[in-house]
Amino acid sequence: MKLSQIKSFVTVARCGTFSQAAIELDLTQPTVSHAIATLENDLGIQLLFRGKKGVNLTPAGESILIYCYQTLESIEKIRQEANRYKSLDGGKVRISAFRGAAAQLLPKIRAYFKTKYPQIDVKITEEKDCPQVEQMVADGKADLGFTTLPTSKDLETIEVMRDDYIVLLPPDLELSNRAKLSWSQLISIPIISYPNQNSCFREIKNYFKDGGYKFQPCEQVKESDTIINLVATGSGAAILPGLSVFHVPEGVNVCQLPRPLQRVVVATTPKDADLSHAVWAFLDFLKQIDLDQI
Repeated sequence: MKLSQIKSFVTVARCGTFSQAAIELDLTQPTVSHAIATLENDLGIQLLFRGKKGVNLTPAGESILIYCYQTLESIEKIRQEANRYKSLDGGKVRISAFRGAAAQLLPKIRAYFKTKYPQIDVKITEEKDCPQVEQMVADGKADLGFTTLPTSKDLETIEVMRDDYIVLLPPDLELSNRAKLSWSQLISIPIISYPNQNSCFREIKNYFKDGGYKFQPCEQVKESDTIINLVATGSGAAILPGLSVFHVPEGVNVCQLPRPLQRVVVATTPKDADLSHAVWAFLDFLKQIDLDQI
């Protein structure tokens, strides 16, 4: 069974005559007649009643015509999908991301994406925190954003990774077990943290609450680098997500929390948005990649 045979059958059924179908298909009448005869022979059934005034569908032909239309529609969708990827030349993707993702995650994702789609321009804008990222996406100032769950806006999300929180201990702190802290050890250590309005602060606060404790940092500052440097000089410990730790100073020890704490990093787009081909290509790419392999 060939596609040309299906096209001939559908066209003859619609036109009602072989001659008119041949004109529409830009073929000779014998070619169209032969295509349908061959199709009938392949299927082992008669599809058309042939008469002097034209053709009519047999009962079998009426049933099979439905599937022929579906087949042609599927072929057209395949072509459209192929054209969607062929038309990516010159596309652009505007990405808004919180600082950790912009600094540590997106550079390698973009570099790998460019090996697949060198013609697509990918621009990254760094925001201080997730609410600002989500606002950029909601306002249409970014095509997609890298944020964390739960989102504050009504957005579509694709999970990108799980980011583990870690504890950074100052060099002079002596503990019996530095690999994993107990709750009694954790609550006895002065902790430097982000301001109250920061999304990481809220996650850590809820983590302590779920453990039956109240989170009371000894100091609060905005920037991750400042927190890490304060830890390095002995001002206290810190609980930070891995993407926020750009470097670990000499002497600072890294250990685990009493129980794991993660934040889910997602790529987000406006709900029901008419996304460009370039953005769709980037989203498809995110679904397929293994971050450990790039």
